[in-house]
Amino acid sequence: MRGAALGYPERVIDSHCHLDRLDDLDAALDADLDAFVSVGTDAARSAATVALAERDPRVYAVVGLHPNEASRIDDPSERAGLEALLDHPRVVAIGETGFDDHWDDETLEAQRRAFDVHAAWARATGKPLVLHVRDRQGGSDASHAAAEAVRATPGVPGVLHCFGGSDELLEVGLAADWFVSFAGNLTYKSAARLREVAARVPDARLLVETDAPFLAPVPHRGERNRPAWVRHTAQVLAEVRGTSLAALEPRLDANARAFYRLPDPPVRSTSGS
Repeated sequence: MRGAALGYPERVIDSHCHLDRLDDLDAALDADLDAFVSVGTDAARSAATVALAERDPRVYAVVGLHPNEASRIDDPSERAGLEALLDHPRVVAIGETGFDDHWDDETLEAQRRAFDVHAAWARATGKPLVLHVRDRQGGSDASHAAAEAVRATPGVPGVLHCFGGSDELLEVGLAADWFVSFAGNLTYKSAARLREVAARVPDARLLVETDAPFLAPVPHRGERNRPAWVRHTAQVLAEVRGTSLAALEPRLDANARAFYRLPDPPVRSTSGS
């Protein structure tokens, strides 16, 4: 069912998803969205994402190495595979890089080395960074490491993808003119504090995403996420900010287009055909 039929705006952008990981890609791309920013997480998946972007003009690619595989940045073939994609015209950002100690796959030190490489790529290409941050339960070490890394990277634009609520990281990110993106976890009952944070991010810095196929929003929590469900997160974001989805959505899409330097959408026919 089309977004307008559900009372949602039709022109919607999913500013962060993983199309290469979706079970039914055709169904995902059939959703009534204007653009999909699809993120690769290693050289092979980044290449696959670029190939998707070459086939569908609504798809744009982000290439990089996920922080949970950060040590692979020292593998010459992995690094060369990513570097070969950086200047591709369908690649709009570098990442997702960052810091994650929720899992014990990589150390924060290895993740900082990988971040510095991604930041150098971003600076060289003039493309922004996509930053992943996830703290272990009850901790803040990953967020602190991320804040230190952003402070050490002046002049490189970026987005705090799937923002988790760290006050320190938010302060540092906003001071650096970074964007702040909210995902499906914003809609969860346990996320009251995150919603409080979302209410105070400036309009000009807001993005919304699905992170599909992960983090499906309420009312689909527990299912495999899909890009069209970005509207549910946008709806909650509008509510916590005391506005309507119809009023907020154009700002969210304009921000996504500005951050990723996406072209304006084609003019849609109003003939009803």
